[in-house]
Amino acid sequence: MEPKRLYALLRPGNPGIAAQAWRAVHHALVALGIAIMLALTVEDWHATYGEPLSDVFDVIAGFFVLEYVLRLLAAPGAPGAEHRGIWRSRLSWALSFGGIYDLAAAVPGFIAIPDSRAATLIGFIWVFKYVRYSSGLSMLERVITHARQALLSVLLGLVIVLLAAASLAYLLEHHVPQPDGSYAFRSIPAALWWAIVTLTTTGYGDVIPQTVGGRMVAGLVMVCGIMVFALLAGILATGYAEEMRRREFLRTWELVAKVPFFHNLGATLIAEVARLLRARDYPPNAAIVRRGEPGDCMFFVADGEVEIELRPQRLRLGAGSFFGELALLTGAPRNATVTATRTCTLLTLDIVDFFELLGRQPELARVIHEEASRRLGPGTPVHAALKAMIAHDREPAA
Repeated sequence: MEPKRLYALLRPGNPGIAAQAWRAVHHALVALGIAIMLALTVEDWHATYGEPLSDVFDVIAGFFVLEYVLRLLAAPGAPGAEHRGIWRSRLSWALSFGGIYDLAAAVPGFIAIPDSRAATLIGFIWVFKYVRYSSGLSMLERVITHARQALLSVLLGLVIVLLAAASLAYLLEHHVPQPDGSYAFRSIPAALWWAIVTLTTTGYGDVIPQTVGGRMVAGLVMVCGIMVFALLAGILATGYAEEMRRREFLRTWELVAKVPFFHNLGATLIAEVARLLRARDYPPNAAIVRRGEPGDCMFFVADGEVEIELRPQRLRLGAGSFFGELALLTGAPRNATVTATRTCTLLTLDIVDFFELLGRQPELARVIHEEASRRLGPGTPVHAALKAMIAHDREPAA
């Protein structure tokens, strides 16, 4: 198999049937290998089923050796690798973090040849193979990368507090025995264990300050521990929120760019519209809006198809269409029930953002007004009001 096709097969997220089958086998073998490793640590199970379980474990270990070889062969098929050459691409992948990890994951396969028992003891390393296929963990990597300066600052403060706490505890407690007669604070390294347990508010109780000064230091360390971990949690939570907003914005941008209604907008206006729209996914036969409900948003069909239950007939709208604007323009309840005929992705525009967008984009307002007027039909009072709104939008600004 040529490198590009092999790389596509091994690439996480590939929707192809062969790639999905590969991932299913890969994930199942990872779980089975870890389960066997755990089972072989139980003496009764090892005595009864040790030989067949070890044989299965060896087969799984051989699979991950094969995976390493396949990924090494597929390296020249990665995007941009054609400029580096075949062997340089393979060397670059082998020295990358992913290549080094895959090599480490193949080590049980090499160890299993002379000593299957030793190989099972390091099978836990396979659990990290799920990281490559987890979007949440890849997001965590981005969050940590972007917030590394803040995280390093907090971690530096953590080290300072630990060292200061251990030093003060040693000065105050090194000559005072514990209730069992031992001297737990006999050195600063020994006091570091107490500092870590106290800073994390774990409190095992195996080491306890005996002097008043030592207990005051312990109380201060506990408060500092709460502050440090609150800062770490806050930094990571903020990073996650920003990353989620970024991903949602990129997804909305892509969907907005696909809708023909927005094709004439420039990149600046698409970015402005993308900030106002929210993407929603609906399964087949899901009710999107129901007749008689108050209208608080309108919808653009980015992908899929919806059916509007009009009387006496039904209307189907595909990608690029929009609906729900009548309730916003007229203030009347929804005049039809809309359901998804198949899986679809819609972009919703809230009523406040709707009127804000119409005010800033006269051309969009004209198209929406004309479509709403056409759907209402001539001769209705609302139709006349909409015609007046359209005429007002067309008037040049004073």
